Amino acid sequence: MVFSSKKLSVAASLFTLALADPWPKRGLAANDDVPISQFSGSWNGHGSQVNWQYNWDSTTNQKQSWAEFIPMLWGTQSYHTTQWFDNAWYWINNGGSGHLLAFNEPEQGGQANLSPGDAANAWRQYMEPFYGHAQLGAPAVSNDGYNWISQFLQACSGCHIDFIPIHWYNDWTLENDFENWVNSICSLGGGRQVWITEFQAGGTIDQQSTFLRSAIPFLDNNPCVYRYSYFGTADNSKVLLQNGGPALSPLGVQYTFSPYGSGNGPN
Repeated sequence: MVFSSKKLSVAASLFTLALADPWPKRGLAANDDVPISQFSGSWNGHGSQVNWQYNWDSTTNQKQSWAEFIPMLWGTQSYHTTQWFDNAWYWINNGGSGHLLAFNEPEQGGQANLSPGDAANAWRQYMEPFYGHAQLGAPAVSNDGYNWISQFLQACSGCHIDFIPIHWYNDWTLENDFENWVNSICSLGGGRQVWITEFQAGGTIDQQSTFLRSAIPFLDNNPCVYRYSYFGTADNSKVLLQNGGPALSPLGVQYTFSPYGSGNGPN
């Protein structure tokens, strides 16, 4: 882990998390119109492993009392940047947020669409001012972005980057590819934490369940991985919800209530 000095409130919250060994890593990537209120509590005596949320935006209207909200600067368009500082400072100072996310899949033309050099300049302008107040994430590339994130880390070598978020989408049979992708970023990151802020296996619900039975133990037991969120509470994928929610689907129960280090679901 790469830590820097923090405001007392942030440091205290991180210390509280560290008291629980192991502590939950699971989160939700959830658009605000997708209900997530039932990803808490317990199921058959097993407590929820979900303790953080984000929504690809820098503020939310469905902050859950049991989850840390992570603001994101999705891209460098003015409708993102003009509200960024006010929203990020609000959530750091008033909302209990201790982390910030930056730039969604900048290697892709249909997403944030930034060169590594332009992203480094924007990161210094919009993320670096929060150094010492929150843990700061690099741009989040998908599993086509190894070269992009390598070049970004070189271009932003003087930046105070605490963790590297990544995504992964592939067939459910390629769980080994998922593990290799995560481990490659762990090696690239020079000791930084890695977050998997989006990942989903292609296949039927039963096939995705099989994938998670292997992926969750790998992620929970990997000391480089600090947090992860399965893609299933978004407008274009609600596989963790039953008929759109708020009730959880069987896959949602498996993801939420599988004990730490086990992907087999609550027994």
